[in-house]
Amino acid sequence: MPSRAGRPRRIDLRLVRGVVFDCDGVLFDSRDVNRHYYNHILLTLGLEPMSPEDEEYAFMHTVDAAMARIIPPDLRARAAEVQGHMTYNDFIDRMIPEPGLFELVEDLAGRGVRMAVNTNRKNSMELVLERFALTGYFDPVMTAAKVARPKPDPEGLRRIVEAWGVGEGAMAYLGDSSVDQETTVRAGVPFWAYRNRQLAAQLHVDSFHELRQWFERGFFEIID
Repeated sequence: MPSRAGRPRRIDLRLVRGVVFDCDGVLFDSRDVNRHYYNHILLTLGLEPMSPEDEEYAFMHTVDAAMARIIPPDLRARAAEVQGHMTYNDFIDRMIPEPGLFELVEDLAGRGVRMAVNTNRKNSMELVLERFALTGYFDPVMTAAKVARPKPDPEGLRRIVEAWGVGEGAMAYLGDSSVDQETTVRAGVPFWAYRNRQLAAQLHVDSFHELRQWFERGFFEIID
């Protein structure tokens, strides 16, 4: 029997009825804003800025988890006071929309493909969408403040599946981290990895322009 090795495998994107997006590292380049947000708190408390390892952790996890990691226990009450006097509006203009974002959401909306957000952000996601005139494209918007357990727990993603009423195979989750990958495995939703080829994924997407072109063509071929 001849081997199938090297033969193309086609993914029919015309069957995809919904795409769920992570926020940080996918919809937006927000490493700069995250860094400034947490370092502002640390410097106000007289502490050193975050290490590269702390920056990576804070980028992928909830604000509560990040604060628990970078703030010593005896300073957490003061840190909460500092946070209480900060607003995300002070930092939001440091967020950079991913190139091709606006064209992609327009294209998907025109094709009748639903879009949602599942993020470990807590209270700032709606503000970010409003600031960049993206509110009308994403529903539901699931955040760490709306679930009992944030990613990698699948609660938020499963609630999107239920809200949409589509099968898990008719949608995909676009994320950029191992946290996102684990979330999709636990939810049973196909995972598309964004600009991270170290992750196991159904698709590896290097740009929004590329993804839009695949949807225009209607399929994507993978060489196994």
